[in-house]
Amino acid sequence: MNQYIGVDIGATKIAAGLISGQKIVKKIKVKTQAKKGKAQTVKNIKKVIAELYVSNIKGIGVGIAGQVDTNKGVVISSPNFAKNFKNVELKKILTKEFEKPVLIENDANCFVLGEALYGSAKKYDFVVGLTLGTGVGGGIVIEKNIYHGTDGFGGELGHMTITNKGLKCSCGQYGHLEAYASGTAMSKIFKQLTGKQKKALDVEIEAKNGNKQAKKVFNMMSESLATGLANIIHIFNPDAIVLGGGLAKVKILIEPTIKMTKAKLIYPELKNTKIIATKLKGDAPILGAASLLKNNKKR
Repeated sequence: MNQYIGVDIGATKIAAGLISGQKIVKKIKVKTQAKKGKAQTVKNIKKVIAELYVSNIKGIGVGIAGQVDTNKGVVISSPNFAKNFKNVELKKILTKEFEKPVLIENDANCFVLGEALYGSAKKYDFVVGLTLGTGVGGGIVIEKNIYHGTDGFGGELGHMTITNKGLKCSCGQYGHLEAYASGTAMSKIFKQLTGKQKKALDVEIEAKNGNKQAKKVFNMMSESLATGLANIIHIFNPDAIVLGGGLAKVKILIEPTIKMTKAKLIYPELKNTKIIATKLKGDAPILGAASLLKNNKKR
C-alpha cells in the first residue's frame, strides 16, 4: 500500500504522520521553535520528517499557516514566525533533503481537504472550512480538490470584512472576521468592554460561570461569526461548512452562531446548508497534507 508523510506546521508545534491508505500509522510532534529563526525552524521540519521517513514513501505533503505559493513551493510569509522566515523555498529544501516529491500548501486548505476526503464532510462535493483558533483560517474544496483562485490565494475567509472599521486584524487592517471570531479577538473584546486583560480560556470560563461582560463577548463573537458564515453561504452556496480549531468545540459560541446564521439567510433553501464540526480534529491537516500528492489538481 502506498505511504505518504503529512506535515502540519504551526508556530508552536509541528505535527506529522506517516499515512498508509487512509490511516495515520505513526504520528509525532516536535516544537517548532519559530522565534529562533528560519534555520532552526527548517531544521525541526526536517527532523520530524526524518523520524517518519521510510524508503518506500511516495511523497511528502506540508501544510503551513500563511501565504504560500503552491506552484513554486515557497512560503512567502507566515504569521507568528521569525521575521526572516519569508520567501522560504521549502519545497526545494525538502526535495533536496529527502529526494521525494514534495508539495507545500496553506494549512487551512489542508484541514478542509482532510475533512472533505476522510472526515465529517466526506459525503459532500462542495465544502468550505474555517479554522477557529488564535486566528481564523479558511479553505474551499470542490469535488475533493482545493480551490486556489487566480493567483493561488483564494479561501482567505478570515480576512473578509464584516464591519467598516472596528477591531484591528493580525494583518493590520480593520473589521475582518478574524478580528472578531478568534481566540485573539476574545481577549481584545473583553479588554475593550472591561479594561481588563485576560486570556481567551479565562474569558470562556467566566462566560460559562455567568459573568455578564464575558457573556457579552461571546454574543458579539457569535454575531460576527454568523455574519461571516452567512456571507459564505450566500456567495458560495456550498453543501457544507466544516468548523475546526479550538473554538469550534465551544458550545456557547457555536450553538448561538448556527441559529443566528440561519436567521440571516434570505432563501429557505440556503438554510439546508450543513454547518458541522471537525471529525478528525488535529489529524485533518496531516491527512490533508499527505493527500496533496494524490489530489494534485489545480483550480
